[in-house]
Amino acid sequence: MEKHPFHYDIDACGDVVHFEDFIDASFYLIEGAARALLIDTGCGGGNVRRLASAFTDKPIDLAVTHAHGDHDAHAGEFERVYMHRADIAAKRAALPEEKRGETERFLPLEDGAVIDLGGGALVRALHIPGHTPGSVAFVDEAHEAVFTGDAIGSGVGVWLQLPGCGTISEYKAALLHFATELYPYRNYRFFGGHFRQADPPYSTSHNPVSYEMVEDMVRLCDDLLFGRAKSQPYEGRAFGEEAPRIACAGTAAMVYLPSRVR
Repeated sequence: MEKHPFHYDIDACGDVVHFEDFIDASFYLIEGAARALLIDTGCGGGNVRRLASAFTDKPIDLAVTHAHGDHDAHAGEFERVYMHRADIAAKRAALPEEKRGETERFLPLEDGAVIDLGGGALVRALHIPGHTPGSVAFVDEAHEAVFTGDAIGSGVGVWLQLPGCGTISEYKAALLHFATELYPYRNYRFFGGHFRQADPPYSTSHNPVSYEMVEDMVRLCDDLLFGRAKSQPYEGRAFGEEAPRIACAGTAAMVYLPSRVR
């Protein structure tokens, strides 16, 4: 049976529609004067474009924070799909040859690329590789919002134990660049890729994404690289034979592979 238990709410400012699917994957709808933009899709059943159209009368484009199935499963429902160039390439390489053509219509993003929704609503893509090669955050000045996907974690921390993730030093370099670009927007509202997630032992309540989390994540990278981090075995999902570990610093947490601490 297909699963359909999407739910939604309107944020406190009334200008961002926040959707959740059955595995707590979050996606968001914002509007400009000419077009609307859905950021990610979740992976629940039904037609997400049709769901989003109940909240806007404008044409809807899709912007994907990163190419994982719980964020881009419904990309085929949209005529215009924005994704970072590196994740388009990774997605194409992972697909069977007969399905690789599906990504040809995707519109590739670079760091700093702007999506114009009309009426001064400009959404800027900031590249932050690590969780995937093409992970991005979207900065929406018109609504004073930042949408981070899974790039710096959402309550349960960032996953760097997956195939294709970067090393800790590569991720630190991306974080430093991201923190510089993000600084003017540090007081915006932050919306993560799994808004409701939070889990012991490093968080007993919801741990919302923030600029502070970016700063703490840089510190955590340093702690790992210089051998200062206190880590423990990760009891959640592993990918491959190497056992992942988890470490934290302030509001930041990371699941990683010891072989990538370099």
